[in-house]
Amino acid sequence: MSADFPREFGKYVLLRPLARGGMGEIFLAAGGASGFEKLCVIKKVLQEKGDRSRTARFLDEAKVVVRLQHANLVTVFDAGEVAGPELYIAMEFVEGKNLREVWNRCALRKMRFPLDVALYLVREICRGLAYAHEYGQLGLVHRDVSPPNVLLSYFGEIKLTDFGLARSRLKVEKTAPGVVYGRYAYLAPEQARGEDADARTDLYALGIVLWELLCGTQLFPVTELDPVSAIAVVRSPKVVPPSKRSPVVSASLDAVVMKALAPRREDRYTSADEMRRAVSEELGKIAPATDAERVEAFLRALYGETIEKEREERERLLREELPRWRCRPSASPESRATLQGPGLAPLSQEVTELPPPTVAPAQITFSPGAAAAIAERRRPSGS
Repeated sequence: MSADFPREFGKYVLLRPLARGGMGEIFLAAGGASGFEKLCVIKKVLQEKGDRSRTARFLDEAKVVVRLQHANLVTVFDAGEVAGPELYIAMEFVEGKNLREVWNRCALRKMRFPLDVALYLVREICRGLAYAHEYGQLGLVHRDVSPPNVLLSYFGEIKLTDFGLARSRLKVEKTAPGVVYGRYAYLAPEQARGEDADARTDLYALGIVLWELLCGTQLFPVTELDPVSAIAVVRSPKVVPPSKRSPVVSASLDAVVMKALAPRREDRYTSADEMRRAVSEELGKIAPATDAERVEAFLRALYGETIEKEREERERLLREELPRWRCRPSASPESRATLQGPGLAPLSQEVTELPPPTVAPAQITFSPGAAAAIAERRRPSGS
């Protein structure tokens, strides 16, 4: 444990850092009365002296995301300011990995991402986007749908996180005209031109994610390019149908992907619900029984003992490190007694780009231990 952690942060205790990105820092944290703590994730804005624009953008984000409640979106249950001043949002804890990590784990094991899991994942993200896009007539757009922002829980849940670049009518601080926000490799052409994003912009990004899962490589490998060159690539996209890269992709699935990736937004799906229905139809053709239990089995096959080790480490933080920190001589009466705040949180990372893994077709096999763990946890889930 770093000498700097645990440390007090308003009504929370920061246990350890998780990630640092362009918009903020993320920490595993605990909230609640002593002995009744719950884990959560705290995202702090990266303060820059006198940068009121960034502060306003952060507050805008909080105003939007605290209103959202959906099974396929990471819940933000609290937001505020701690003396300093430091702004934060507190998020639900998701015990699992982000899609970038899962995909690269497959690459290390020379396994192709399962076709049915890819379709199920995209269908579930469509559900979350449909809810967000239509919520309260806010005109909410994520604008950063990409593998690091898609979480897969060890129990088969699929959640979209980090609306840090979101745009809605609720916002006070407007995005500067012509300024490009988002990861270059997942930008829609209209984003690359600095135009306003809408729901179809998110569907284009999700189409990129689906193409990559089907093909096992990046659609736009622009990581090593300078910003001007990267923008030029995604502004005038040249997309090869996924069936040209993967023999498992049918002509009808090709059509689904290519519609999502239409350069003109007028030619794409009109809504996330429409795209969900199209993806669901393809899933029904190849593996209609695919559900959360299948995703759980896939992740347990990939991570095995890692799941239990991570859980044990989190329990150790709560059982040993946190009480020891509260009993230190310099602890305030408040930190010794009560730190209010409910919640759970995501193990997400904010990273710049998704490295293109080289993967080869392979079948996933399950160890007896993984199969037994899954059998013990069988439970119904929605389709």
